[in-house]
Amino acid sequence: MTRWWHEPYPSLVSPWKVVVVPALIIFLVLYLLQPFGIARIESGKLWVTLGAACISAGVSSVFVWVFPWMFPRYYEERAWTLGKEVSGTLALFLCITVCVWPYVAWLCGVMPDVRLFFTVLLWVLILGAFPTVLFAMWNRNIRLARNLREATELNLHLSQKPEAEETPPATLVFSGGTRETLELDARSFLYAESEGNYVRLHYLSPKDNRPVSKLLRLTMKQAEALVASAPFIVRCHRAFLVNLHQVSKVDGNSQGYRLRLEGCAEEVPVSRGYAKSVKALIESD
Repeated sequence: MTRWWHEPYPSLVSPWKVVVVPALIIFLVLYLLQPFGIARIESGKLWVTLGAACISAGVSSVFVWVFPWMFPRYYEERAWTLGKEVSGTLALFLCITVCVWPYVAWLCGVMPDVRLFFTVLLWVLILGAFPTVLFAMWNRNIRLARNLREATELNLHLSQKPEAEETPPATLVFSGGTRETLELDARSFLYAESEGNYVRLHYLSPKDNRPVSKLLRLTMKQAEALVASAPFIVRCHRAFLVNLHQVSKVDGNSQGYRLRLEGCAEEVPVSRGYAKSVKALIESD
């Protein structure tokens, strides 16, 4: 169960769907089935149901845009798991229930007591939470199977790749904002990782060919511009650059790919936005 809870899960591709779809479902069910005494309302049923849908959309907007802005580390793509997806969905529907509960009580002209709360919660769970959780598990399995299949194809390509021809050495010069610089052969570059206002550069030491790293004050956009002379060094993630000539194996998970590099213990993530281009570059190499 713990392993399942920590399985990687793809973050939202279209956040607006999390806002619009639940609100639309709530509107349709309330307007068509008219539970919670809505059927007894003589006029204004459309506005009543629209009000509930707007409450749902407002709460969803907080989860989709406000919380990720306030807690970027928790919501970053490479740290997103199936457990976070499921617990976040349940928390979303619980908050919708808390907000819809007094609204329904006001419509029915009753006090928002515990019994009404659990009635509203039951309806919200039936309408959204259970199907959403099941969809999350199904979506994760579909993406995992696809990415594992593509990772297998890439590994087959890597195993059959002819020995690379000797290319003229290209020198990369990274200049930090604190007057620190790093000069190295592009072929020894492994990957770069963004750390706030800094970028950590991982490369093979010219002395003993062992992986080492150096932290410089620069942005990932600046680092990407500085490696433009080496076309085999590409962006594979919002926070990563990688040397595709150093890739020895590709692993797949539900978020995309993870690249293993020669002599490097850490894996480099490839996010969905870059997966297609990275796959094409590896296959064409």
